Amino acid sequence: MDYEFDVFISYRRSAGHVREWVWNHFFPILKGCLEDEIGKVEIFIDRHLNDKIGVPWPDELVGSLRRSRLLVPVLSAPYFHSEWCAAEWGTMEERERLTQRQGLIFPVVFADGENFPAEVHRRQLDNAFKNYSVPHLKYRDSESYADFHQEVQRLAGNIRQRLEQVPEWCDDWPTKMPPVAEARPAPLPRFGA
Repeated sequence: MDYEFDVFISYRRSAGHVREWVWNHFFPILKGCLEDEIGKVEIFIDRHLNDKIGVPWPDELVGSLRRSRLLVPVLSAPYFHSEWCAAEWGTMEERERLTQRQGLIFPVVFADGENFPAEVHRRQLDNAFKNYSVPHLKYRDSESYADFHQEVQRLAGNIRQRLEQVPEWCDDWPTKMPPVAEARPAPLPRFGA
């Protein structure tokens, strides 16, 4: 086996406007800009989970992260309250520690930036995207969209350089998973009570 994805995009999908921004703007432009830089590129985004029938999504998510070269977390305040986001960050952080190679986590800031954990602030954060965090599709028609595109092009160039420094594939990359909540049986219906 080898890497399947060049980039794994991590974000908090159930809070705020991050999901719409990632799907509407960031992902498609990043993919195009990376293709301009390196040719064929594979980016994992959780929309891929919808394509897998019969595969439990937690297993698919963990396996995809394990087979990814770089993590690009899209940071907002809710990101750090998600057990899944923390597990994705922690997985790649552990890989950095094992390989003694920094830069496998390539964070971009969607919102906030001041209240992130201290260990996040020790990394180089790309704050440029706070200026372009408009989730709506009609944002594409605005004057600032060309500036946003240029920022993504700059990011793609930096990611290309980091991809050249990724360690060789290892079959036993460690992965972290949030604790799985125990399934509770559904209460039985009460008849005639």
